[in-house]
Amino acid sequence: MKHEKKTREQLVVELDRISDQLHQLAHSDPTLCSIHTSDKIANALFKNASEGVVVTDTDSTIEKINPSFTSVTGYSSSEVIGQKISILKSNRHDKEFYRLMWSSLKNGGKWQGEIWNRRKNGEIYPEWLIIIPIKNRHGNILNYLGIFTDVTKYINKNIQIRNHAYYDSLTGLPNRMLLHDRLAFMVNHARRNSQLMALLLLDLNRFKFVNETLGYHTGDLILQIVAERLKSCLRDVDAVFRLGDDEFAIILEEIVHQQDAAKVAKKVLSVCAQPMPLKDNELFLTTSIGISIFPNDGANHESLLKNGEAAMQRAKELGTNNYQHYTPNMNEKAFEQLTLEHNLRKALEKDQFVVFYQPQVDISNGGISGIEALIRWKHPELGMISPVDFIPLAEETGLILAIGEWVLRTACFQIKEWNCHFKKEMKMSVNLSTRQFLQQDLISTIESALRDANLEPQYLELEITESLGMQNPELTIKTLEELKSMGIKIAIDDFGTGYSSLSYLKKFPINTLKIDRSFVKDIPEDSNDSAIVNAIIALAHIMKLDVIAEGVESRDQLEYLRKHDCKKIQGYYFSPPVSAQEFTALIYKSLNSPRFGEPCKNDTTPHSNPV
Repeated sequence: MKHEKKTREQLVVELDRISDQLHQLAHSDPTLCSIHTSDKIANALFKNASEGVVVTDTDSTIEKINPSFTSVTGYSSSEVIGQKISILKSNRHDKEFYRLMWSSLKNGGKWQGEIWNRRKNGEIYPEWLIIIPIKNRHGNILNYLGIFTDVTKYINKNIQIRNHAYYDSLTGLPNRMLLHDRLAFMVNHARRNSQLMALLLLDLNRFKFVNETLGYHTGDLILQIVAERLKSCLRDVDAVFRLGDDEFAIILEEIVHQQDAAKVAKKVLSVCAQPMPLKDNELFLTTSIGISIFPNDGANHESLLKNGEAAMQRAKELGTNNYQHYTPNMNEKAFEQLTLEHNLRKALEKDQFVVFYQPQVDISNGGISGIEALIRWKHPELGMISPVDFIPLAEETGLILAIGEWVLRTACFQIKEWNCHFKKEMKMSVNLSTRQFLQQDLISTIESALRDANLEPQYLELEITESLGMQNPELTIKTLEELKSMGIKIAIDDFGTGYSSLSYLKKFPINTLKIDRSFVKDIPEDSNDSAIVNAIIALAHIMKLDVIAEGVESRDQLEYLRKHDCKKIQGYYFSPPVSAQEFTALIYKSLNSPRFGEPCKNDTTPHSNPV
């Protein structure tokens, strides 16, 4: 510590000595009214000095630099001559700092001290700077001579450690700690100058799945690519930060209109949506962005961060690749989500989840050929909570793994009981979420559930969505082949909504296509939906797959599907999802009725189908 301090003091003394010599040299000859025209000084000063040297006119316009100036700042002579010296401004110093500096210089005195400037690459660094006014014989200031050196390496170890704590080692971007410091400073700066500024919070959608499927090395590479792309969207005065994992932040200084933040957000969405160039293939990611504006959306940096987070969460709820400006009701929504997450963590251990079951009916005989297991949350105070409200949150928090395994085990035990009791061979369909499907121990989890329930694999059907299967087709094929080799059946749910490639679909070892309810609800009236349904049925027959139409709610829909050779259906026309006890009664009814395929007596009106 003492040695470093001494070294820095020696540096300052040396710079002081050099500046005095230069000052004397500039005034030693009455003809040297303009220092930058002297060959003698140019040779001694600009070519040989190891310190950075810059000469400006009285309006702070750069007239000459030496090679060391370029070495330290990164700017070449052609890039800065004719520019204002403020091109190096870091924005770390307030107006009072510069007022005192120029007050000293305009009174003819020398100024020296530590100042933070910005290199061409955007990096902010500390330098020890001495500024000398150069006067003519009449005492009029003609030029300013600046001599500086980068003192980064002379900063003591404590400050170096602090700097390491402020920067992300992977991307080189400033981190969350520095964001708080910088944001607080910029809020004060904007308040003093009555200016607008913006905070953008960004989240890479589904990035956790990239790490889980392609590995952390690939994930790190993508984060580095994203960091560079974000920097390319900004002005020199703006800054980008990595907050951790897949979250980033951007501070936009001195914007004129709120729309300026939206323009940057659109640019960020565009560059992040471009394919990620990986070794084996291309990967596409989307981004969700929340925007908060000072002073409209917060009077301090804490409120800007909180409100920006609420806006980002709203952007994620509305779908991928969009941005949202903060609005006051977002905080209320965020609080509801926080409360829901807290309750969700307690729900499993407090036995608040239940599994409902919906029959899959064979049109030819009206009998139950299969069953789909559908989770419900029976909250003691809030009542029955729809999966639409809690499954996305369970996915985001990772709770879906424990919840999904519980559903799988419950469904396996239940179908084993029904098949044994009724001497039937019904299969049970269980949905796999994205996070479940991509977990490393998926196969062992399923094997354990089958073994504990003593259930033969052919009575279990696992459903994945079409879009899930297309996220990483090669991994999907590998996983599905393992499941198929165990004897488990595979269904593609919501078929027709995921824009899948038929070249991949034919490689998937699947048994069943499920026509999404969005295509079924308007048949036979809607000719487009009818054509899509017909095409999916024909495709399934050609590929020798079973096909099930979801969301059947009317006899017209049933007869249309029967006419076009769709052999199995599922929907409220026969039964809504019901409890295990109620489903047992349905099985009795199907066994004792010659035509079970009649509307449910308690549900004769159409319903919105469940998730």
